[in-house]
Amino acid sequence: MAQHRTQPRKEALSFGSYWKLALPLTLAGLSGPLMNATDTAVMGHFGDAATMGGVAVGGQIFNTLYWLLGFFRTSTSGFAAQARGAEDRQEAALQLFRPLVFAGLVGCAFVLLQGPLGAAGIDLMGARGQVESHAAAYYEARIWGAPAVLMGYVVAGWLIGMAEVRWVTLLYVGMDLLNLVLTVTFVTALDLGVSGVAWATVLAEVTKVVVGFLVIWRKGHLRGVQPRWQHLADLHAITRMWRVNSDVLVRTTCLLGVFGWITRQSALLGPEALAVNAILMHMQLVISSALGGLGNTAGMLAGQAIGAQSRERFLGAIRLSFWTASLSALAISLACLAAQPAILALFTPLASIAQATGRYFIWMVLFPLAIFWSMILECVFTGATRAGPVRNSLLAATLVFFAIWPVASARWGNHGLWMAFLLFSLTRSVYLHLALPRLMPLAFPARHREPVTA
Repeated sequence: MAQHRTQPRKEALSFGSYWKLALPLTLAGLSGPLMNATDTAVMGHFGDAATMGGVAVGGQIFNTLYWLLGFFRTSTSGFAAQARGAEDRQEAALQLFRPLVFAGLVGCAFVLLQGPLGAAGIDLMGARGQVESHAAAYYEARIWGAPAVLMGYVVAGWLIGMAEVRWVTLLYVGMDLLNLVLTVTFVTALDLGVSGVAWATVLAEVTKVVVGFLVIWRKGHLRGVQPRWQHLADLHAITRMWRVNSDVLVRTTCLLGVFGWITRQSALLGPEALAVNAILMHMQLVISSALGGLGNTAGMLAGQAIGAQSRERFLGAIRLSFWTASLSALAISLACLAAQPAILALFTPLASIAQATGRYFIWMVLFPLAIFWSMILECVFTGATRAGPVRNSLLAATLVFFAIWPVASARWGNHGLWMAFLLFSLTRSVYLHLALPRLMPLAFPARHREPVTA
């Protein structure tokens, strides 16, 4: 294969340069939860309880489905970052086109299997009556966007790996705004109801892919590069890609299992506990998304350092990521502690629910301190395309959760449930911290190592 390669760049890292990369990626990460809430919020203002419930059920089906396939973004980012660090434009192009083909095929498979997938999803969500019919209408429209969603993951991951963070942010925020405008237009002006909400999201997702390709082309990343079919079908490269993807899939499945169990146990504790824990779960999602922007930055820098075979740059990225994320986690914890009433008011206008949530709010104060190192190291390992420890960390953390939960819940009720979740989060961080030294000889074979300066 012809190599399009120049000498690797030496880029100085500082808190300022780190935040220049991290802030846009953090905003992009926060846009996901905001877009997921848009459809339900619009129905809440312009529909009734049944339509709102139908959109919520349909949206949850797609949230679960697409979250499981988020590896199309994370693994693509790692492989692309390594190609950029090595200054190999041909390999970088392959790391775009190869997962793009698979993402499109998987998305088309979802469209072809939409009948049984939709029936199973709606049944598992327990929707009945009008809620079930509205959920079906939402699902039947939005499923047509599956190829665009998964291809959009690849495009976004590739742009992150290529350090085009500003464009990634514009893509995500722009899609959110377009989705909002189209949703309101389709529901209020065209009176399309639930189907209009879904089609608005589909159009926004397709637009994201199209604009993403235009950005890639305009930036010249593919200029003069002509990948051949035999390179795209390289069995070794495909096997390596799917090994990383399968590890990330196991990781996400464990997360969904724990989250689903918390929801189930919350329902068993009663309506008030269910409402309280729903607020706390939304909060941990927002916190994780914010810290995930720092993780994406760490993964991008780590992948580029490995591609350039610069051990010094890799260690510098790790140190800077640790201090940036730890201080950010501390700031988030202090902000939660200081602004608890205002934060709870954003989630619910009901004083009784806010007061009940306040009794468990300490777990959200502690959560950023337990999870921040995991959010960084998960992206470092995927940026190094060595996701096995990420998989193992979630398997270990899940075992810890289910070992502690029955004892802690029996003694402390809902506090025990959140204690188990906090230890689940902390286990992820500790496991990956202990696994980090084993990454070095794999990422930097002895013959390529360069001396580390003080």
